[in-house]
Amino acid sequence: MEAGLLMRSGEFVTTEIEIPSVTEPGFVLIRNLVSTVCGSDVHAVYDLGLSEPQRPGYPGHESVSVVTESSDPAFAVGDLVLAVPNMIYAAGFAEYQLLPSSLVILLPPGTEPAVAIIAQQLGTVIFGMKRFWSGPGTGAAVILGSGPVGLYFTWLCARAGFDTIIVSDPHPERLEIATRMGATVTVIAEGDAVIDVVNEITDGGAALVIDAAGKDVTRVQAIHCVQIEGRIGMFGMPEGAEMTIPFEVLFRRKPQVDFCWDAQAEPGHASFREALEAIRTGAFDTGLITTKLWPLAELTSAIEAARSATPGHVKFGVTFG
Repeated sequence: MEAGLLMRSGEFVTTEIEIPSVTEPGFVLIRNLVSTVCGSDVHAVYDLGLSEPQRPGYPGHESVSVVTESSDPAFAVGDLVLAVPNMIYAAGFAEYQLLPSSLVILLPPGTEPAVAIIAQQLGTVIFGMKRFWSGPGTGAAVILGSGPVGLYFTWLCARAGFDTIIVSDPHPERLEIATRMGATVTVIAEGDAVIDVVNEITDGGAALVIDAAGKDVTRVQAIHCVQIEGRIGMFGMPEGAEMTIPFEVLFRRKPQVDFCWDAQAEPGHASFREALEAIRTGAFDTGLITTKLWPLAELTSAIEAARSATPGHVKFGVTFG
């Protein structure tokens, strides 16, 4: 089978390897149909300082696939599934993945793979929102970053009923989509412009601030944007092992600060299923999340496009075969 192989930070090659097989109970072998790039993939490829080859298909973990072999009676050959692997098993950038059956979700026949795949990342954001703010929205919410994650949080904040939703991002076309997702105020991310806007239009800051960019500068901005006893949700990946924070401001505002990852461990994959249902019913407008796909041999192009937020599309990924 063909597989993307991350040789070292920033360097992918495509190689041929043997197709794995199911050798123990509770596993499925799936053939990927489409895999998309997550911001955490960009982080893994460029920011971890990897100096040795990784396992084939790593770090891809957003895939819609078809079952080709199964030792779990709940899944039959030919079943369409949403793969939600953790980083122990993730191999979404290869033609096939061997996964525990607990890390795939059965999809109805006829589901469009390029649409259903949105549920993977949307599900992780729904999971994060449960941690950051589980009830009705009140006052202002600020989302720092308007990539796919930031757009999904914007949609969730609009559904929650926040009075004001402020979204900051350096890319104007992403902010236009954020407005269609429910943002009431958008800010071009230049310097600390978002802090100035929050101070101008709120009474002492936002009730909820979410870092959806994964940058140290946006995490610092989150501290300056939150109201006293507000909440900060840190969803973005770390830039490095350490960072400097304005501790005096954080201490005086005494917010609740939460972090979120590992949605795959949620019992019953509840958040992924909620995402699939929102897509199925039309509650979430998938038409706003345009995706550009390359053949697997051009995986680097997809990852570079995700890294640079290439205009014209929101998501980027690869197809197989």
